[in-house]
Amino acid sequence: MDRATYLDNLVPLAVRLVCAVHDEGPAATTAALDAIAALDAPDDVHPWTALAVTLAAMSDPNRGTEDTLGWVRHLDPGTDALPIPHQNINTRLAIELALAGNLPAHALTNDEGAEVVRILLERGWPENEIRDHLDGEPALIHRWVVREHAARARGAKKTGTAA
Repeated sequence: MDRATYLDNLVPLAVRLVCAVHDEGPAATTAALDAIAALDAPDDVHPWTALAVTLAAMSDPNRGTEDTLGWVRHLDPGTDALPIPHQNINTRLAIELALAGNLPAHALTNDEGAEVVRILLERGWPENEIRDHLDGEPALIHRWVVREHAARARGAKKTGTAA
């Protein structure tokens, strides 16, 4: 396997690891790590180094330590609530990765997929290019496109403008 293919396979699994750690618990975390370990890394790539670098690349360097690590407070019930709901962090990350072409449609929730489609439609992308970009099933991508068109029509109806 070449480096590019390895990275294409590693990124969605790294996202799932982040989600497992934040939201799903030890069993899901172990399963995500096992899936990452099962990837066939190129000879010149150390799998755990690649994972560490990939996870570091997913971190926002403009966020402070408190914001970046604040989610761990949910592990200790005696601490304050999170400043930002941790599931929103995962959703934003999934959307950003999908927009960059690094997370396929099947790895997105319905709401995440609909948001990615909304953004791409606003950027002028046609449905077939969105489908190719997200490597998505035609019916799934079409459902998200129809959902966005319906939302736009409802918004236009409320404001009295054309959609």
